[in-house]
Amino acid sequence: MTGFSKDCCFVTFEPFGHSADLDRTAFGANFLSASRIDAVHILPAQNDWYQHADFLEACRRVAEVTRGYQQIVAYGSSMGGYAAIRFGGLVGAGSAFALSPQFSIDPRQVPFDRRWIEQARKLTFVSESVSSRFVPSAFIAYDPHGPDLRHADMFRPHTNVIDIPLPNSGHPCTLYLAELGLLQAAVVDLAKGTFDPVAFRHRARRRRKEAPEFYVTLSHRASHRGHSDTLSLTLAERAITRPQASLRCLTHFAVLAAHAGRMSDAFEAVDRAASTEPHHPAVRRAQSEILEVAGDLDQAVTILERLCQDPVPTGNDGTRLAHLRWRQRLPLYRQLTHPTALRRFGRLLDRARRGLGLPR
Repeated sequence: MTGFSKDCCFVTFEPFGHSADLDRTAFGANFLSASRIDAVHILPAQNDWYQHADFLEACRRVAEVTRGYQQIVAYGSSMGGYAAIRFGGLVGAGSAFALSPQFSIDPRQVPFDRRWIEQARKLTFVSESVSSRFVPSAFIAYDPHGPDLRHADMFRPHTNVIDIPLPNSGHPCTLYLAELGLLQAAVVDLAKGTFDPVAFRHRARRRRKEAPEFYVTLSHRASHRGHSDTLSLTLAERAITRPQASLRCLTHFAVLAAHAGRMSDAFEAVDRAASTEPHHPAVRRAQSEILEVAGDLDQAVTILERLCQDPVPTGNDGTRLAHLRWRQRLPLYRQLTHPTALRRFGRLLDRARRGLGLPR
């Protein structure tokens, strides 16, 4: 959407998503339009991390549109933040506002991070190796207590990084900032040229306990660090009592509640999530896991089978589906692989790894 003003134009890069519909609403589009800020939106059809042969030509065409603006800001979250910094120069941007950007998902470059390994196996990093043109300067907001800190550090030789560390904001920190009402204000300030990253960070820290994502992130970390299931569940429950509790909050609590034997609470929470986005992959994964814990393997398998048929794969659902089918067929395997027992065993392994100083 252009035509509001020649002062500033945002170029947005879509984050990792679950829709292949190119008519979907682009990242930040509604807010930018409502704020009368010019914007050009780049939407990929797949979660391919912008690794396709015609991407360079697409960026050249965007640069033709943005030519003549006084300020051009590349804007994105996670996968979109990756592109905003790495390819922002190709669209004419002088700066980027990147939320939890990944430097790369190529395991040869980021061997410390396996969150995206399934997606990386399917990609040839053609744009990354040929088309990278980093923006001169990048505001990077990230959670310093996770792997996103290392990704932020890897950008430093390529661009002037202006750090916005947001402890326990999770990945991506986008929802955390939106819950606090700070994301929209930052975008407006960037468009005006008045954005103060230090004041922004301080406001986020002062208000962090208002954000459900803050508690969900603490809950995840309590689980990964081997703390009691009770602590993880308590933190997750605190998140869903907030009025703006997100789908991520609800599904996370639902799964923890199921493993704690609170099945009615689990189904109630996942039903709340499904009432807003019934086809979201995270909702269906949570439904499948809760049904597995409840002993309904047939329905758990059916949900995963449908999820694996989605046009845009977003997770390692095929591996989990194979596991559930083995549980269906073999009674002994079913007894040995009860999901709650496996979670507890995994926590013990994590605790042992930390004690030995081994990577997770």
